Amino acid sequence: MKRIMFVTNSLSGGGAERAMNLICNELHLRNWKVALIPINSSPPDFIEPICEVFPLARKWRGGLVGTVYAFIKFNIFVKSWNPDVVVVTCDLPEFFGALLLSKKRFVLVEESSYPWSKRKFFGRLIRKLLEFRGVKTVAASSHLKIWPHRYQADAVIQNAITPFKTKQVRTKKERQLVRLNFIGRFSKEKRPDLFLKVCNVTGFKGRLIGDGDMKETLQDLVSNKSIDVEFAGFLKDPWVALSNGDLLIVPSMFEGDGLVVIEAMMHGVPLLISDIPDFRRFALPEVHYCHDADDFARQIVKYSNRLEDLVIPQYISSKILLSRSISAVGDKWEEFLDTI
Repeated sequence: MKRIMFVTNSLSGGGAERAMNLICNELHLRNWKVALIPINSSPPDFIEPICEVFPLARKWRGGLVGTVYAFIKFNIFVKSWNPDVVVVTCDLPEFFGALLLSKKRFVLVEESSYPWSKRKFFGRLIRKLLEFRGVKTVAASSHLKIWPHRYQADAVIQNAITPFKTKQVRTKKERQLVRLNFIGRFSKEKRPDLFLKVCNVTGFKGRLIGDGDMKETLQDLVSNKSIDVEFAGFLKDPWVALSNGDLLIVPSMFEGDGLVVIEAMMHGVPLLISDIPDFRRFALPEVHYCHDADDFARQIVKYSNRLEDLVIPQYISSKILLSRSISAVGDKWEEFLDTI
């Protein structure tokens, strides 16, 4: 059986990392030889890998010296473990994979609609190097095309749903809105700044669950405009923090797989999401889609006394969730890896 090594940004931090932790564990339980290399230091994830893990412990934004040191360790680990296939997902793992000194078969997992958004020229170069190395591609959703040429992936394998132990947020009739919630990375494409604008316009208190580059900017906005918003930080299981009266706002500019929306469906959490093609593929009722901050504000006020109307109907969510079971996703990965 092939030896598969997954390379990720870190153990925790986002949907891509969680998805790779899940599939590493599933393949390990199916008796595949699996190893995981997280490049950056991070807290443990809710899903802790049970396969072999070789952390490079690079400090996030640690500079050139830290990156070079991590790259040397990466090559040492790859040579000693000797995988048949190296699976890379997200920018930094792609960079390490493209320059790997050993000759290996590669799989690139496309998780975003706009990868390498901050370094497009460099990203094109890295992807070209991976193409020269005969990379195979996997898209985390059928709507994702492989950048930069936007061609079809060799396989579409959706990310598995995290098996949280959290009980569903039960919907009660005439449930009143208490708090607006944002769950995710504090980055430009997720638009947490728009979330703050919505909180400010509507006057409802808010909560930001997550972390990221924009944290200081967001804290300054909250302070300068006296917005009633709590910074809850990164939570392994964010859904345990939600209860009756909580509304999830997902104002993303673009998305890859949209795992936060999918997990909200699973937990019965009422939600409003941005009207973008990446979310339109879910074919949710129109009431959930909002064009801009004013549109979000109007819907929030309109449904503030009947949040049960903003929970995704079960007949819609069940169809989406069925294909996301770890068993179904594991079957897809096995089928794909067997073809390489």
